[in-house]
Amino acid sequence: MTAQPDRRRAGTRRGVVAVLLLAALVRLPLFLTPGFDVVAYKIWARVIATVGISGAYGADYPPEPGSAPYHYGPVYLYILRATGLLYTALRPAGGWHDQLLAALLKLSPLIAELALGLLIWSFLRTRISARAALAALAAYLFTPGLIWNTAYWGGIDAFQAFFTTAGLLATVGGTTALAWPLATLAVCSKLTALPGALATVPGALRTRSPRGLTVATFAAIATATLVIAPILLGGQADTLVGGIFGHLDIYAETSFNTHNLWWLLTWGQGTRPDTTVVAFGLAYRMIGRALFIVAAAPTLLLIWRFPTNAPRLFATSAYLTFAFCLLTTGVHENWAYTLFAPLLLAAALDRRYRPLYAALAVTFLLNLFLEDPPLHRFVADWLNVRYAIRVTRLINSVAQCALLGWWLWLLCGQIFKRRGLVAGQGTRATVAD
Repeated sequence: MTAQPDRRRAGTRRGVVAVLLLAALVRLPLFLTPGFDVVAYKIWARVIATVGISGAYGADYPPEPGSAPYHYGPVYLYILRATGLLYTALRPAGGWHDQLLAALLKLSPLIAELALGLLIWSFLRTRISARAALAALAAYLFTPGLIWNTAYWGGIDAFQAFFTTAGLLATVGGTTALAWPLATLAVCSKLTALPGALATVPGALRTRSPRGLTVATFAAIATATLVIAPILLGGQADTLVGGIFGHLDIYAETSFNTHNLWWLLTWGQGTRPDTTVVAFGLAYRMIGRALFIVAAAPTLLLIWRFPTNAPRLFATSAYLTFAFCLLTTGVHENWAYTLFAPLLLAAALDRRYRPLYAALAVTFLLNLFLEDPPLHRFVADWLNVRYAIRVTRLINSVAQCALLGWWLWLLCGQIFKRRGLVAGQGTRATVAD
């Protein structure tokens, strides 16, 4: 009697392996391309091989094309160091400029991306049908913008996405002592993970005991301390703070290349300095951050009200990331990468979010295509095509702003129309609200 379930489980496992292998094969050709960001990563790996993790933030970086001081979180330093060790083992006399190093630097975010897909499937397989969980795995791993961001650019956003999503899953499981350290690792990967990681806090404050919150707080502090310990021991605390927080203001423009609210309001003139005073002594940057707080507050409040509603938790985390990208200034288009995993989890559990995921997959890819030099430079030489691209960028910014408003309505709109809901209704509350 157990033969059929065993065959079904074996078939499911084969399906998962097939999806993972196919996803890796789809990305493999892009490993043969350099990817502009990887140029900087190569230099970072070479410098860190010399000065170590402790000296990364205060090191002198060579004035080479594509070079820049290290400005990501400390977690990536460990990956760069490990990649450098692997590279020297494979090519002891290597010059730190070849495609082997580029491929190795792309390998770690690829592994994180595939691992995140597997994490999504592992969570969903016990909550929805095996076929639906497999479809969710495929939907995530074959989202085109994610493939391009990781496999071509070698973007490291997969690390913060993995830790953020794992923290959300731990929150759903009620293990705040694990959720907050995972959220800490996400923020220590890139500070831009902070908006999405905020979703792990309100529900825990509502449902955890003071002792549980104390343990979770100390666990998060201990995690951060361990990560930055080599830097502190190296006497580089000041350069650490400057390097991490400077990343948020690295593009001091209204919109570096993101089709967001500021791209629309400046009519595509995203290079306008965001320190420009608009009115009443307020600059674009200050207004943008205030708008994000206003947009985030009600959604965080509703997590407090519905702490056991898993789809709402996932959707809110993704929404906070998107709101940060759409409302603040100086945003790079790949900052939206982190929202897709939590939103997919929400969409798998609550069908209302499925059209939103599909729409964002299109607008995110379009944003990449219209701003990514390797993609659009081949057609941008003709005046009429450039004009069409400019119009399309504005249309995409309108679409993304509309999606933000729709998303806010999905999270908050119905709650004000139906006051009979009670916190803690779980899945039933998802349908009702």
